[in-house]
Amino acid sequence: MAIAAGIAGCNRTARTPQVRVPAGYATDTAPRATPVPPPRWTAAQRDDVAANMSSIFTGDIASGMGIVVVGADGSQLFARRSRAAMTPASTLKLVIAATALDSLGPNHRFETRFVGASPPDADGILHGGLWLVGAGDPMLDSKNVREGVGVLARSGIKRIDGPLEIDDTSFAGPEQNPRWDPDDLTYDYAAGTNAIALDGGVVEFDVVPGAPGSDAHVRPIPDNQGIVFSGAIRTAGYGSNTFVTIERKPQLHRVADGTPSEYVLDGHIAAGETQKYYKPVLGITQYAGGVTASMLAERNIALPASFRAGAAPANATPLWTHRSPPLDFIVRDMLVHSNNHTAETLLRIVGENARHPGTDDAGIAFEKRELARLGVPRERMRVYDGSGLAPGDRIMPLTLAELIAAELRGPNADVFVRALPRVGLDGTVKHHILHAALGRTRAKSGHIENVNGLAGTVQTRYHGRIAFAFVVNDRRANADVVTTEEDRALDALAQS
Repeated sequence: MAIAAGIAGCNRTARTPQVRVPAGYATDTAPRATPVPPPRWTAAQRDDVAANMSSIFTGDIASGMGIVVVGADGSQLFARRSRAAMTPASTLKLVIAATALDSLGPNHRFETRFVGASPPDADGILHGGLWLVGAGDPMLDSKNVREGVGVLARSGIKRIDGPLEIDDTSFAGPEQNPRWDPDDLTYDYAAGTNAIALDGGVVEFDVVPGAPGSDAHVRPIPDNQGIVFSGAIRTAGYGSNTFVTIERKPQLHRVADGTPSEYVLDGHIAAGETQKYYKPVLGITQYAGGVTASMLAERNIALPASFRAGAAPANATPLWTHRSPPLDFIVRDMLVHSNNHTAETLLRIVGENARHPGTDDAGIAFEKRELARLGVPRERMRVYDGSGLAPGDRIMPLTLAELIAAELRGPNADVFVRALPRVGLDGTVKHHILHAALGRTRAKSGHIENVNGLAGTVQTRYHGRIAFAFVVNDRRANADVVTTEEDRALDALAQS
């Protein structure tokens, strides 16, 4: 059977990802005019910046805050505790954003593939098995895989003579970072990392109440042959309170060997409407195999064997390819929504660039080499992840500010600036209240316990763009006060 032409034709019409475009994302790639260098800062103007920053950041906040303001040319305009090793929280995502854009390029796309040992025969039998091969696409979702299974069905495949194997060999290491707070691990923002993670590494459970006194029905979305349940969630009366727990049962075996993942149910739910719960997937390879097996069954493609982890042969026959959105879109989405899963995935991808397979340690080493290449100071940098979720992460505010300034001077300056959310307008920085700086400030925020950070760039009135980093590590700091003082500082910088 001639399969290649038919699949290629389907790909041209069905491959465009249906993803939400973040606010402020620009698709214009036309060449831009070379900017005119802004006027140099005079000594009096530098003194004005220093006086403004000193008068705005006062009191208890000042003692626990690192502040750096840097011109786009790298000249330092103001610094206080700039070299203190501080917990960055999600401002750390700026490091992986810059590293990924600079090393891979803004137009880079990640490919997820179905491959076989050979094309299907005239009877629609795919001999030797089927592989789903991941390359770390952080925006891969189950709808994309369903599209791929549809392509297989339309190409005439009726039966897979051999196992379904999930190739996750691009990455290595634990799915959830061992340096993360154990209390975070049950939440969707602490989703694991894998080369074939679906739906952001999160599974949706729909809990459907029955009649009062009966067990509720729990189903994973999408359907998954690799998930089983024990325990029960009881249906309480109409108007009752709801308390539900869905936890994955610890398993000692390798989770990708075809053994189902067991989730333990407990609690009660009020009679009435279906409720949805989102949990991080553990055993992502196993989960992807279960989802794919269920989708094959939906399209009446017989899979007599089981599913398991396994590397695809180097000379495998391509059957379907899904290409991710371009990297600049992915980075923009990550920074606007502070997506931890994307940050962790990109960290392993740049790690794979340096050493196969990609690990957190390899990614962090690559980040540090990129900082050195840019001339950005990296002493006292001790980080364990890409997202900033690890409480033990440490970096200097000076490193963040000078990295941003370096990107403003680099070939991807426009892309990097557009990737940052607009303060007062977008995502996690929407709550800021700006005046002179509104529409002229783009930045990444960072918040975990006792940490409040903001780092980005301001378009000044007379001196072009400048870079800044404000990082507070102090349990006494009131978040509302910190935000108010940050906003006053940004307005002052915008008028300089």
